[in-house]
Amino acid sequence: MSEFVTPTKRGTVHVIRDILGVVVGAVSFPFLVTLGHAMFGQMGVSEAPTVGPDQDPAAWEAFMESLSVLELLSATVAHIGGTFLAAALAMLIAASRTRRPGIILGGFGLVGGVLNAMILPGQPTWLMLLDVALYVPAGWLAAELVLRLKNRIA
Repeated sequence: MSEFVTPTKRGTVHVIRDILGVVVGAVSFPFLVTLGHAMFGQMGVSEAPTVGPDQDPAAWEAFMESLSVLELLSATVAHIGGTFLAAALAMLIAASRTRRPGIILGGFGLVGGVLNAMILPGQPTWLMLLDVALYVPAGWLAAELVLRLKNRIA
């Protein structure tokens, strides 16, 4: 920062960058998760039904029951990987030297995971619990790694 920037202005810039980081991370989150699902789809994971779970719950339940453990875990990896990348992106943009932006993104992922667990029928309980338990730690881990990188560079 320039010596001519007052502490108040510098604080305002930091807050704006923190907010911008969280917004960019939140907007990128669904795209990153979808990218993860697409990558696993390319690797041969079964295709989901073409109708939504609210339109044909029986088809979704049958689909979920037909998946192997590896296929079920691939969805969790896509969710947690998307959360991790969105949190890392937020932390790279943010000026904050705290983990707050990454943890906020982990919280966004947690809300999405809870909604996903409520909407999709036929998910095994262990999968829902595993999925929901990993969002905030993924955000924290991304924040921690980016902070270490920023400290190493500074």
